Amino acid sequence: MTENNRWRKPSLFILVLTIVVASLLSGLGVWQLQRAEEKKQMELNNNQRKNELPLALELPFMVDENMRFRPIRAEGKFINSKQFVLDNQILDHQVGYNIFTPLLLDDDETVLLVDRGWLPLKGSREQLPDINVGEALQEVMGTVYVPYGKAYSLGTVDNDGLEWPRLIQYLDFEQLQERLGMNILPMTLRINAEHKDALTAQWPLVAIRSNNQLSYEVHIGYAVQWFALALTVLVLLLLLHSPWVKHRSSK
Repeated sequence: MTENNRWRKPSLFILVLTIVVASLLSGLGVWQLQRAEEKKQMELNNNQRKNELPLALELPFMVDENMRFRPIRAEGKFINSKQFVLDNQILDHQVGYNIFTPLLLDDDETVLLVDRGWLPLKGSREQLPDINVGEALQEVMGTVYVPYGKAYSLGTVDNDGLEWPRLIQYLDFEQLQERLGMNILPMTLRINAEHKDALTAQWPLVAIRSNNQLSYEVHIGYAVQWFALALTVLVLLLLLHSPWVKHRSSK
């Protein structure tokens, strides 16, 4: 028996597998860094908008990403008879709903969906909470929320029933527009907590503080972990085939 201290060439399979795994792990790290930057920008935009004066909503109203988190005020009448109840919404580790009430604007043809906030699930989903609201002409103030892309879905927003309020699984402005039979602005207004018709008006940003750490910092931590795993895979390849590891062979 002799000891061979020379570099042992890894097999093609091991080499390809190592490269693939390290690349995948590095890719996950890059993705986490991208998510961290997105969430950091979300928080910065939200903080910058807080001190802006509310913009009066006047039709025609241009909706784009620049309006996200913008304080606005809109005048109209709530449509009490046709409200949407967004299912499976979690706040403080409790399951519930977010209530979207259409606000009919001054042209009597265009609707703004007002997110009045969250309500807890109590009992069965067959019995929806009491969400009645007055229909008098009023001013509603809040912040604009423009969704980040279209919601992922496998079917329609609801069960195609005719009953109201309508239980929905996600927001799709085109489908909700069909349900209402009115034009809907492709955004929601997150109502101010001081409004008399506000519910639990809390919308935690994905970039809020959690355990004294910003969530984008959490993503950076995840990225470091993925990069460390990729490096570990490469180091293991080197160690297992390095000349410092003695490989015994027979003569």
